[in-house]
Amino acid sequence: MPVWETAAPAVAHSRPRGKHQGDRGLITLNLRPKIPPAINHLANETSPYLLQHAHNPVDWYAWGDEALERARREDKPILVSIGYSTCHWCHVMERESFEVEATARIMNEHFVCIKVDREERPDVDQVYMDACQAITGGGGWPLNAFLLPDTRPFYAGTYYPPERKYNRPSWTELLLHLAGLYRDDRDSLEEQAARLVDTLSSGGDRLLGMTTAAEGPDPMLENLRKSYDGARGGFGGAPKFPMSQALELLLAAGVLTGNNQDIYFAGHGMRAMLAGGIYDQLAGGFSRYTVDAHWRVPHFEKMLYDNALLLRLLGKLQLVHPDPRYAQAIAETTDWLAAEMALPDGGYRAALDADSEGVEGKYYVWQYAELEALLPPETVELVADFYGITREGNWEEEHTNIPYRPGPLPAVTGLSPDVAVAKLADARRILADARRQRIPPGADDKLLLQWNALLVSGWCWCYRGTGEERYLRLATKLYADLQRQLHQDGRWYRNRTRGTLGAPAFLDDYAALAAAALDLGEATFDPDYALTDARALVDHVLETFSDAQATMFYLRPPDGSELPVATRDFYDNALPSGNSQMAHNLYRLGRLTGEAAYTGRAERMVEAMRGALQRYPGSFAGWGLTALLLGAPERDLVVTGPGAKAAAREFLSHYRPGLLIVASEVDRGDLPLLRNRYLSELRYFVCKNRTCHLPVTTAEEARHQLNQP
Repeated sequence: MPVWETAAPAVAHSRPRGKHQGDRGLITLNLRPKIPPAINHLANETSPYLLQHAHNPVDWYAWGDEALERARREDKPILVSIGYSTCHWCHVMERESFEVEATARIMNEHFVCIKVDREERPDVDQVYMDACQAITGGGGWPLNAFLLPDTRPFYAGTYYPPERKYNRPSWTELLLHLAGLYRDDRDSLEEQAARLVDTLSSGGDRLLGMTTAAEGPDPMLENLRKSYDGARGGFGGAPKFPMSQALELLLAAGVLTGNNQDIYFAGHGMRAMLAGGIYDQLAGGFSRYTVDAHWRVPHFEKMLYDNALLLRLLGKLQLVHPDPRYAQAIAETTDWLAAEMALPDGGYRAALDADSEGVEGKYYVWQYAELEALLPPETVELVADFYGITREGNWEEEHTNIPYRPGPLPAVTGLSPDVAVAKLADARRILADARRQRIPPGADDKLLLQWNALLVSGWCWCYRGTGEERYLRLATKLYADLQRQLHQDGRWYRNRTRGTLGAPAFLDDYAALAAAALDLGEATFDPDYALTDARALVDHVLETFSDAQATMFYLRPPDGSELPVATRDFYDNALPSGNSQMAHNLYRLGRLTGEAAYTGRAERMVEAMRGALQRYPGSFAGWGLTALLLGAPERDLVVTGPGAKAAAREFLSHYRPGLLIVASEVDRGDLPLLRNRYLSELRYFVCKNRTCHLPVTTAEEARHQLNQP
């Protein structure tokens, strides 16, 4: 069978799927669009993405026993179409093909058709995305995979147009070709499926088997530095993604080794984003990526996980080099989360669409004439210069502008800097208020465990970076909201949408939640977050997501799966992989509990990834951080006695990667670091590489001991 070339599509554009019901901070969007009654099997689903397809003439099913049993019973191939609610090309393909009666008839006649929300079922998405990449060399969404009735893939691709173009067949041409092969040449598809499954089953082994540098310095950091864009900030060219984990790795390395260039790169990359259009200059929050290399032209979709990870980076940067711009971005992004992303029952929604009224970015862009209509005449020039707004426009559409910061505060005759700053603040409020009167982008109201857990960690670091209790309160409340909404009958769930629980939690969910518990434990000095919550989560993963021979963990428990392969993910891309985050959790738990089994598993996992990490550090930055810490001197600070927690709090305001801080005013026999240490008077105990200094009575003496080489 021919394999058509499939280029990776532009990811995550979208069109709106709801109507404006007022300020989203007060009244949530009505996500059910005014469309014909549901006519397929998606009517009772809760995923916004699946509901968007409930009115298609395609006889869509959700992934599950009903659809899979029908395929086996009728001996029909399966078409699995995977996307998510804010994906532009997913909706383009829906309009062009899935809403067309003639096309739907072909799909219904020859295939059992299944729609999957990749954010609800990352396990299904990963298997068939790996298949797509193996077949075509690329991937993206929409992802369309063709399976035998036993779920083994025999072909996969991304977007297909309604007519042959872009060096691709038309969608109907592809459907009829594959249906004909299934009818007339089934053996070839069986062979193709068998080869694909073999490839998918061994795919991770290639990463684990990469050789490492035999001698000399570890090339990980040098390769990461070489890929840094020193002129424009960040990594790579267009399109440009935040890659916050890679910036975090440079920051940690710089602090640990004293390499100021690494610290500079981390701050330079963040400041470039904060000056660009990827950052919402009026309301805070970051878009998914920019289509240019200068951070100016965003794809306007906003994802919860990007903002959670960037808050974590901002908090760490603020610890290393305090900057009013970092603190402002933390506050603005937190305010945006409260106004635009908070769900009525607690937690934060998954994403905001890129489009409104069918136009990408319409909610966010400005014309010079709008400034003139809204602002005092003496302020228009100042605002236009500060945000790069011109009469001609700075974007592809005539007279249309994306606010960004082309330079420092512009000099305007007759205005002092203080007056200019005040006028800009007033203008920003006026423009933000005016923007809220527009029809906003649609929203995906899924409460996702992994993404919200990342936000808990992000706010813990914002608290440490700024010292503001607000962020710790938000982190603590969100953690409790997740326990209340996603933990039921002793079981964790991946997501909740309109009160309905989704699939059981995956590895990524457990890993992110355990990290959140560890971060909360460090920020609050409450060891129960780690010793009770994080430990239970990690132990559950050890028991159910692994097997006796494996070093790494599976995305879901390998027993009883309807999928053709048990998948493992190692890449730290937009999100940290569950495996890299688990390695970090195991390292941290091992340090805290003194249990060698935890530390040993972390060491084996990192060692297995070392070759891949050295060659492609940008793709494995989470692994890189754990590798750094495993190779760095261990430092512990234990504060005991009356007022211990208050005394230890000042040490949270410094970023010392790998420093374990424990503070307690009571005896905790379950915490080895507290055993046989004074509780009657305030004492500081500093240890390095399991060798301890004499206890001291002041923070200044403890700092001196910590700073000794």
